[in-house]
Amino acid sequence: MQSAYRLKKNASFSYVYKKGSSLSSPILVLSFVPARSNKVGVSISKKVGKSVTRSLIKRRIYENFATYMPALKGNHNYVVIAKEGIVNASFIEIGESIKQLLHKAGHLDV
Repeated sequence: MQSAYRLKKNASFSYVYKKGSSLSSPILVLSFVPARSNKVGVSISKKVGKSVTRSLIKRRIYENFATYMPALKGNHNYVVIAKEGIVNASFIEIGESIKQLLHKAGHLDV
């Protein structure tokens, strides 16, 4: 995913947490808030694993989310929070979870 579509600042993450809505699946939590353009941030706790594991999961989440960016309705800032169960999830399972959460939020037609 291109850098222009990523949330980077702590204040942006905090705003999404405080003002946004959230949906949950067994491996992910999706928080979102209306915005001027679509941006995505990923949050992974150290409980999930060491830095190599967290980086791999982060790359998988960003890549899966990028495939759905052109089909999103409206503009929102998203924060994807990884749960501990994501360690055993495959690339495809992460993509399916993101797709289900976006559909449940009404931001994606499946």
